[in-house]
Amino acid sequence: MDFAHILKHETCAKCKNCCIFKKESLVYVPKGIEVKEQSDGMFACVYRCENAGCTLGKDKPTECAAWPFSVSKRGKELLLVLEHSCPELNKEEKTERVKKFALEIIAPALLEYSKRNSDTLREYDEKNEVIAVF
Repeated sequence: MDFAHILKHETCAKCKNCCIFKKESLVYVPKGIEVKEQSDGMFACVYRCENAGCTLGKDKPTECAAWPFSVSKRGKELLLVLEHSCPELNKEEKTERVKKFALEIIAPALLEYSKRNSDTLREYDEKNEVIAVF
């Protein structure tokens, strides 16, 4: 998934919020991704490069490629959400472009993935913004 028109690669590579997990969030690490504990008690993806971002390139798991968007469940509904941890895409001036991108580019791929991997869906966290309900 190409985020180029809403997020610069350099901006994303510098931040890396999506590649670092608290201990209690390790259940959300995508299948096939290994993490290592850091000196600060956080856990970082082993494919995270300090200067370049993710070293997996196009081989990233779907959850990583779509981040900070994800599909959550709320009862029988599936929700396309924008996770609160991405400081760049949560900026007010980007709101409409981000939502349009999410619906046109991200939603089809994530919904298809989520149907095949329903066991990986997490409950909706009200801190995150709902982009669409399915």
